[in-house]
Amino acid sequence: MPNVSLKKLKLLYLLQMLWENTDDQHALTLPRMLEELERLGISAERKSLYDDIETLRQFGVPIETRKGRTFEYFIAERPFTQSDVHLLAESVLQAPFLSSHRAAQLRKKLTLLGSVYQGEQLLQSGGREEPALLEQEADETGAQEPVPVEESPSTEELVRAAMERDVQVVLQLSPWRLHADGKLVRSRKTVVVSPWRILRRAAVLSLYAYGSEEKRFLSLPLEEIHGVELLSNPREGEKKLPGWERLTLEFPVGRLEEVCRFFDGAMETEPFGKGKIRAVVQTQLDAEFFAWLFSQGPELRLTAPKKAAEQFRERAKSLAKAYKP
Repeated sequence: MPNVSLKKLKLLYLLQMLWENTDDQHALTLPRMLEELERLGISAERKSLYDDIETLRQFGVPIETRKGRTFEYFIAERPFTQSDVHLLAESVLQAPFLSSHRAAQLRKKLTLLGSVYQGEQLLQSGGREEPALLEQEADETGAQEPVPVEESPSTEELVRAAMERDVQVVLQLSPWRLHADGKLVRSRKTVVVSPWRILRRAAVLSLYAYGSEEKRFLSLPLEEIHGVELLSNPREGEKKLPGWERLTLEFPVGRLEEVCRFFDGAMETEPFGKGKIRAVVQTQLDAEFFAWLFSQGPELRLTAPKKAAEQFRERAKSLAKAYKP
């Protein structure tokens, strides 16, 4: 079978698998999905499943992720709620114009509207809605007792755990993309990266990671990262990782607050001349730092080391050349 046909078949099997075997009480892990696909004669890699799940989400399938011992995936919403299906089943059983045999046939077909677990519950209940379901789908205005929720590790905790174990992570981003009608919309993207540093600049925590597909380092705000999962693959990009540089900056006293904000106060300072400050900071020379330095204008100067100042001059020349008429 052609490779393209196999990919389409894998996507359909994956949708069927999630639709039939998951609900808000039951979920599937990636290893379980891979095992089932293997049983069906379809080989797949873990990374390809992330892409397939993302494709189904973009198509409109409400697939959610939750953290247990590992990450699990499930169908979060269906056209008919479990309460709706029980109500339909009870109506079928009570319809005077249907024979008991025909009513049983229709009730069995109604089980296809949910997962196999919900279907079994429907058949066992005889179509009559159980008190537990009525409580679960009670009027939103009614009083409900708070349910304790076990706290999951934060994004930062998961990333730091990956760095300690020297492994890659898979995560979800919501980048902007241009729609066919010319409008900007948020999309979902699954990427595999090697986390190396968590930087705090201008009061924003960012993950500095090497992208496996992009083959370059990415700066990703932690607040925009979702669904982090640790992989077993060792980290990549160490040889390309920029080293920490000890830089000397000179600027007027009036700019102190702005500089402190960018470096989160992590710097050594001393008076320098009349109304000026000399500060020593430790940071990495990356595009984000040079962009900030350029935005400060001529009042703030990078004076040491010379090689860092030279890098900034070369970037400024390149930018000026791009705008040359």
